Amino acid sequence: MEWIKPKIDIDFMKAAKYWVPFSVVLTVVSLLITLVFGLDMGIDFKGGTKVIVAFKSGSGVDRGKIKSVVQELVAKQTGDTTSQVEVQDFDVGGAGGSETEKFQIFAELESLLTPLKKLEIAKALERHFGKGTDVDIPSEAGDKLYIRLPMEWPLDAAKEEISKVMKELGQSSVAIVSDKEERILMDMYREKDLLLSAEDEAVKMEAMRVEEEAKKKIQALEDERFTIEVQAAKDQFRDALKLAFGDAFVEVLSTASVSPSVGKELFETGLLALLYAIIGILIYIALRFDAKFAPGAVACLVHDVIATMGFLVVADIKFTLPIVAALLAIIGYDINDTIVVYDRIRENVRKGIGDMTKTVNQSINEVLSRTILTSFTTLLVLISVIFLGGGTVKDFAMVMFVGVILGTYSSIFVASPLTIYLDKVLRRRALAK
Repeated sequence: MEWIKPKIDIDFMKAAKYWVPFSVVLTVVSLLITLVFGLDMGIDFKGGTKVIVAFKSGSGVDRGKIKSVVQELVAKQTGDTTSQVEVQDFDVGGAGGSETEKFQIFAELESLLTPLKKLEIAKALERHFGKGTDVDIPSEAGDKLYIRLPMEWPLDAAKEEISKVMKELGQSSVAIVSDKEERILMDMYREKDLLLSAEDEAVKMEAMRVEEEAKKKIQALEDERFTIEVQAAKDQFRDALKLAFGDAFVEVLSTASVSPSVGKELFETGLLALLYAIIGILIYIALRFDAKFAPGAVACLVHDVIATMGFLVVADIKFTLPIVAALLAIIGYDINDTIVVYDRIRENVRKGIGDMTKTVNQSINEVLSRTILTSFTTLLVLISVIFLGGGTVKDFAMVMFVGVILGTYSSIFVASPLTIYLDKVLRRRALAK
């Protein structure tokens, strides 16, 4: 399938004298914007709480009002009036149905439980279970507490007693798991996943048996160590939104929190992933191309990554793990598109078509149909995700959309003109010798 006639002859390099300065300005401005304003870190990297809530469709719920309600809640519970709160649409198009509309709320706080409230819970548990009870409150564990009882209890009885104490303190949503139970479940899930990956039905039946045995072991367990996760955010968000919106509010679908230290570790890991990807590609470029071609490929990478970073700042898109994945995908797409153009240029150089400018123009025209088809089909998918997706998936698609356009553009108007320039420089040096 070809949308471009085989003998088309567009003088791309004539237009490059306008686009090359534009690319330089775009890179410099994007770099300055990123350095001055900085990336808006999401809770993946900064730490905080993410809550997804549902409202009745057509109820006219305003994101601004949701934001003000959450800000009041955070200020009331923590005394912090400066905590950042953002509300985003989280609809999933036709796949999500039309009965509800969903919103994703980001709150720049790790927990809605104040240190004083956590201490109150710890003291209540120690009084209830008596001497020898030890409750640990980690500094960065969100709404989690760790309790060690004076003696081993049957799991069901211990969970019932802990839940009773928590309800008396106004915490009705609590997840409780014992250390022994958690180890058994982890071993069970690991073994079950391995068995389920097999094609043999008898092996899959064995996976079911493994699960049943794990449940029997847990029923007979006694333990003294338990992890208590107080789902305070879920309860308090539900109560505040129900009070503010009445019947229009449906439910809190999910909550997730990330501590600042974990967020910092994830951020460093994400940057390392980008760095390793770029180093690997640079090594590949050095081995694959000579001095005439390699700098152009490197310039493409720098141009596209920095310009995409600038877009993140201007579009106010949070820098999260999905965005790191998008940047990695852009790097791969960019270098792939550049290599396609470069390979055709090298082929035509061997044929001796003419000077380098003519060779580059002809090479770009020859791969133009392939370039447009590849980019168009990719962009078509991304446009669908942008309009039908929601939350971080939509952000991922938007960044990829910009990256694909930049990758296609830079292969023609960044890498190719630089190759022509380097060819002239190398020829002059050869003549000088």
